[in-house]
Amino acid sequence: MAYEKIADFKNLHRGKNAFILASGPSLAQMDLSLLSRRIVIGLNRSSITFPETHYHCTMDLRMFNEFETLLRKSRYLFTLEDRPFGIPIHLLGSEGFSFDLEEGVYSGYTVSYLAMQLAIYMGFKKIFYLGLDLKHDKGQTHFFGRDQVSANHENTEIPKMIRMMGHAAEVLADTDIKVYNCSPDTALTCFERVTLDWALQQ
Repeated sequence: MAYEKIADFKNLHRGKNAFILASGPSLAQMDLSLLSRRIVIGLNRSSITFPETHYHCTMDLRMFNEFETLLRKSRYLFTLEDRPFGIPIHLLGSEGFSFDLEEGVYSGYTVSYLAMQLAIYMGFKKIFYLGLDLKHDKGQTHFFGRDQVSANHENTEIPKMIRMMGHAAEVLADTDIKVYNCSPDTALTCFERVTLDWALQQ
């Protein structure tokens, strides 16, 4: 079967676990080789450090302009409508939460939020984030170092991201979906923090 549109992925991984690779500084401290037999969803430039993802997500047009070759290597790339390539998803807005990606998705101001909605749509019941720090570390904005475009995000974008992640936690509280954060140093408190070792045993 050819998977070409978002509807093709509905409940494809019902009841399974997903590992989502965000781009925070702590990602550089993790042994990602441990994920070799897990279902992994990469975000933006995470494939620089872990190219063997099953799925990949990006919203930012800058990623397409600066990292086209990297993104084209993705097995399945999920993005928004009007992007140069990838499986398109309709953008409903910034704030909200969608369980039906055929209707569309909310950005939550971060691709990590899009990836959560995608994972739930695909049927995953346990979702583990790695590198979801939502804070900088001694001037390092990402696992690869400093991205000047993101240098002031702690004051501008990150507070909005944290707020929307909190909203997602509230939406999911009465469901059987569990979201965990494996980041050892994070500003996010709405999801239970666990170690990667613990996550791999689930």
